[in-house]
Amino acid sequence: MADLKSLEHPTLKVPYEILNKKFRTAQKSLDREASHVQQAARELESTISGGNVRARDITSLLGGMVEKLQVLKRKAEESISEELAASNVCKRRLEHLKERETLTSAGTVSQGAVNQWKRKRLDRMMVEYFLRNGYYNAAITLAEKSDIKDLTNIEIFLTSREIEKSLANHETSKCLIWCHDNKSKLRKLKSNMEFNLRIQEFVELIRSERRMDAIKHARKHFPSFEDEHLDTIQRVMALLAFPIGTEIKPYKALFDETRWDTLIEQFRQENYRLFQLASQSVFTVALQAGLSALKTPYPLMHFTCVFLY
Repeated sequence: MADLKSLEHPTLKVPYEILNKKFRTAQKSLDREASHVQQAARELESTISGGNVRARDITSLLGGMVEKLQVLKRKAEESISEELAASNVCKRRLEHLKERETLTSAGTVSQGAVNQWKRKRLDRMMVEYFLRNGYYNAAITLAEKSDIKDLTNIEIFLTSREIEKSLANHETSKCLIWCHDNKSKLRKLKSNMEFNLRIQEFVELIRSERRMDAIKHARKHFPSFEDEHLDTIQRVMALLAFPIGTEIKPYKALFDETRWDTLIEQFRQENYRLFQLASQSVFTVALQAGLSALKTPYPLMHFTCVFLY
């Protein structure tokens, strides 16, 4: 089980992080709806205690309270359903990993069953490798053919792909929404993703000769980053005094279009960190370990199969 513990950490950690996120989101949502119900109850109580109450006023207040209770009930049911789905994914993955131990510790080991489990494991590794390298259709096809979709992180990578596409199109809105949705976790990771996005928005406003809008943008968004990034903010603000085609190095680099590629790569790495995914795929790590352990000059895939099997 040693190799399972070292290589399969993301297999369980990712769905756990998703479950944890859904729980925290649901808690905030339900707390908000519960406060609305409490407010409606206070309004009803205040109206009743005020005297000279008309029946239609009470009916209206009761109707509003019932509506808020229905919203609370609906959101609670949706949250429970989502959390159960996420917990079931955790359970299925845990059962899949425990299956290996069950097969090898049994009195009579079925080599066919063990090989089938190893093949499924290799397919999972290949799916992740395909996803990390942008072969999404191949990853989805393999996952469906091998019936391992619940054992992979396809949804995370598909969401990541949409954000990367938007950044490639010089759009920041989707990535900023992602930053907002994961604000607390990113703060713990000391991520500067949102700050870099705000800088890029500032640069693009200057590039389009909207310098007054750039100043308004800076006043709105930069103050919250002053404590940690004051020097960078001061350097960026100096762009207001330079033409777009400036050759002065610190400012020329800020106008460089390749900054968008840097943002895409940063988002990719931050997303890995968010879900505690390694910077390299498990397949790559397994392959490198196999190449290090074996000295015979067999083909590349043979090394992998020997190591995994």
